[in-house]
Amino acid sequence: MSTPLLDVIELSKSFALKGGRRLLAVDRVSFTLGKGQTLGVVGESGCGKSTLGRLILGLLQSSSGSVRFKGQDLTLMPPDRMRDMRKHLQVIFQDPHGALDPRIKVGRLIEEPLIIHRMGGATERQAEVARLLETVGLPAEAASRYPHEFSGGQRQRICIARALALKPELIVADEPVSALDVSIQSQVLNLLVDLQRQRGLSYVFISHNLAVVKYVSDIVAVMYLGRVVEMGVAEQVFSQPKHPYTQALLAAIPEPDPDAMLAQSRSEQLLGELPGPDDLPSGCRFHPRCIHAMERCRREAPLSIRVGEPGQFHWVECHLWA
Repeated sequence: MSTPLLDVIELSKSFALKGGRRLLAVDRVSFTLGKGQTLGVVGESGCGKSTLGRLILGLLQSSSGSVRFKGQDLTLMPPDRMRDMRKHLQVIFQDPHGALDPRIKVGRLIEEPLIIHRMGGATERQAEVARLLETVGLPAEAASRYPHEFSGGQRQRICIARALALKPELIVADEPVSALDVSIQSQVLNLLVDLQRQRGLSYVFISHNLAVVKYVSDIVAVMYLGRVVEMGVAEQVFSQPKHPYTQALLAAIPEPDPDAMLAQSRSEQLLGELPGPDDLPSGCRFHPRCIHAMERCRREAPLSIRVGEPGQFHWVECHLWA
């Protein structure tokens, strides 16, 4: 059996707070991602999605667990080796305005990773910058301009070009279209999908927008207060959601038909507000907002259970399926 591209095992991250308390942002998350696949990570703001992405990239140090990239444990890797490994793992941030230094021309911004990793001479690097700009749908002469001269969608294309510069195998895309106009989002999404086909890229695609996640993902992980409460093949999770939280998120997607919105079942609606990760509920973390909650849910944290047809990749943490 071939080694997966990315293997995340029981990964956790907690932060120290005043008074000796701890904030548990990511709690024992595990998944496997193959070459050319996209894992969509979805959930409300504050559920730990972005923290998970930063742990995978090594931008944050994990509290426990491991991140294995092509069989090598990144969490144990010394800084000099990790620096070289970063060529294979890149990131696209949410805000293209903040991700680009306004004082530096676009060409230099894209060339910078090549300079840092000492790849090619000046003439070769400039030619590569021109190729990368054309790859993301921008003219080569864009290299001589500053970021403020471009629209939001164009700036995100520049960020994508920079992420591609080192020919990575894995890209963590953290809400890459949420800061863009709706009319531009589909263009950037289609670009990412096309690049994946052309280059065999793998994505960890983080978003709160289920419609976007459905479009790009092979596998979907639904996070709630640091835990993955449901994971499976995208088609199965969207057509047959098992966790009440997943059902509520899907029910919240706006319907173009007003009658369909009015007919939405109350059993699919979220109750209350998302608790803080520094004050986690006992038992199942979702029970204070779940109308299906039983006494067992208040006392006992659910285990991960395989659901669906035999051999189907679909897991859920919920006592309803125990």
